[in-house]
Amino acid sequence: NGTYANGVKLTHKPMVVKRGDQIRCGATLLVFGGGIPMHAGVDVDEEGNLVDAAIVARMPSNEDSVIIPTPEAGAQAIENLRILYDLISEIGSIFHVDLLLQRTLDKVFEIITADRGYILLIDENGQLTVKVSRLTEDGAARGIPISRTLINEVVNNQVGILSSNAMSDKRFTAGKSVHDFGIRSAICVPIKGRRRILGILHVDCNVSDQTYSTEQLRLLTAIGYQTGLALENVRLYEQAVQRERLAAVGETVATLSHHIKNILQALAAGTDLVETGLQRQDLTRAKDAWPIVQRNLGRINQLILNMLAFSKQREPRKENININQVLTECIELQSPAADERGIALMSDLDEMPPIPADADGLQQAFTNLLTNAMDTVENENGIITIASHYDSMNRNVIVRVQDNGRGIPPEQRSNIFEPFWSSKGQGGTGLGLTVTRKIIAEHQGRIQYQSSVGEGTTFTVTLPAMQISAAHDTQAPAAG
Repeated sequence: NGTYANGVKLTHKPMVVKRGDQIRCGATLLVFGGGIPMHAGVDVDEEGNLVDAAIVARMPSNEDSVIIPTPEAGAQAIENLRILYDLISEIGSIFHVDLLLQRTLDKVFEIITADRGYILLIDENGQLTVKVSRLTEDGAARGIPISRTLINEVVNNQVGILSSNAMSDKRFTAGKSVHDFGIRSAICVPIKGRRRILGILHVDCNVSDQTYSTEQLRLLTAIGYQTGLALENVRLYEQAVQRERLAAVGETVATLSHHIKNILQALAAGTDLVETGLQRQDLTRAKDAWPIVQRNLGRINQLILNMLAFSKQREPRKENININQVLTECIELQSPAADERGIALMSDLDEMPPIPADADGLQQAFTNLLTNAMDTVENENGIITIASHYDSMNRNVIVRVQDNGRGIPPEQRSNIFEPFWSSKGQGGTGLGLTVTRKIIAEHQGRIQYQSSVGEGTTFTVTLPAMQISAAHDTQAPAAG
């Protein structure tokens, strides 16, 4: 069936073997452990001394690091391809460096026997740092081996190496860690990106448990290369996300700054009028200008509240409240502005049971709905109705805010809940409806709307009405 020495099929010519050489006959793998061979073909070190070289094979790490089957090793190559494809499919959807490296090392331990394994990456200072490691019970007893001699060989030459007996390789005698940890069989391959080496992948075990083959070196070299490509993709993804975040922050700051500037300009105009009236002892002029100041102070206050609600996640502080009381307070807050513009602000509130809710949050949400409604109706002709109803069958509280304004055009309806999108131009921040939906969602409720161009819009808010008992158990509310 063919005899292989170090992965190469033997022909009729004899071959002298050295310590650490691998001879495979069928499914049996033998490692030669004899003495130093006296043969002209033996490696010689720089001083002319014989070296019982234990590097069985080298494998370049590049785009050609693929599993190419020979006729004799076709089945193993096909299996290696399957393993490689499985790994690529798994790590291709991972966008976190540590998770990517951990999954790669786990996959390596699934396909080969190893006492210890670790992945090191090159940091900004050019130093190799252990990112993930995995040890068996036997490997843990010896600690994490960091053999600089093996690693330097891989990093400097950017090749994967298979060492069947590193302790006997005189080229590694300068590396104290090799002898300290007694590495008997090891594979060390580069994790290489498209242009540069990013780190290394190293596994080893006691030769009595496993002696690695050139096929395994080929497979791990391909895994190292694919891991490098995936690692570069993750870093590119993180850079893209960071750029998008910075762009979003810049857009947000620009939008809010522009809106705040408009409010401050109106506020400055109001205060100038008030100051002029006071300087001239004209209290009537100062009194007429004061509502401008109050209105813009209210706009700033509402903007700040919306920004805070939009920017952070929070759990609503729920307590049993009467929703009608919240709605009445919202109407009272908006009544002065409605009276000034001649807008009819009406209420139709049914009797309600207490519901578990955050009163401040709901007040902000319904104030946003009322403010939006007032912005869409005409002066002197605008009518806004806020109504409440209790659905006893489904134990829900339903609140409707209806106006007779201009309505929402069909092409704008898909955007109304998007952050910083506003149909008011410079007159709106685009946060009101976004924050309202967020607050309603925090109460496990939902918000819907119906609109007809030229006829008006109705927003419907549905909230659960299960009460909070003193013992924090839920109980059914009594129907109003």
